[in-house]
Amino acid sequence: MKHTLLTLCLVIVLFLLPACNAEPEAVAEDIGSKIKGVWTIESMDVGTVENRRTIVPRAFMIFIMEKHYSAIRDLAEKPAPGEESSARSFMADAGTYEFDGKELVVHHKVAMFPSLGSMTFECSMEGDNVLFLAPQYDKMVMPGMDIKPSPDGKMGYGDMAVKYRFKRLE
Repeated sequence: MKHTLLTLCLVIVLFLLPACNAEPEAVAEDIGSKIKGVWTIESMDVGTVENRRTIVPRAFMIFIMEKHYSAIRDLAEKPAPGEESSARSFMADAGTYEFDGKELVVHHKVAMFPSLGSMTFECSMEGDNVLFLAPQYDKMVMPGMDIKPSPDGKMGYGDMAVKYRFKRLE
C-alpha cells in the first residue's frame, strides 16, 4: 500500500512539474497579446522624487501591432481656458518592438530625431484595458548622444516621464 501511494504521488508530481514550468511563459504570451491594440494616454507621472506629480497630456497615442508600433504625441501646452492655440509641437516615432512579458523594447526605424536607437519600458497591465509603461532611461540607446534627465527631473522637451497610463481604444 505504501509503495502504491508513493508511486501515485510521484506520478502526480511528474505531471505537475511541466505545467508549473510552462505557466510564466503562458502568462508572458497572454500579456504579449493583450498589449496589442490602439492606446491613448490617460495620465502620466513626471518628475523625480520631490518634484513627482501626475499630469494629463494634451494627446498621446500608441499603436501596437504584431511586430511593429507607432507613437505620436502632441507636446504643445494646453491653452488657458477661453484661449485657442494654433501652435503645434509633435513627437513621433515608429518601428519594431520586442516584448518579454515584463519589458517592452521599441526599436525606432522612423523618428522625429534621427539619432533615436531604442527605448526600454517596464510594461504592466491592469485588466485588459489599462497599459502602464515606465521608461527605463538607463537602457535608452541613442547613438552619439548622452541624453538623460537633469537633476531636477527635466528632459530636453519638458518634464521627465516616469510612468505612462494608457487606456485601450481598440
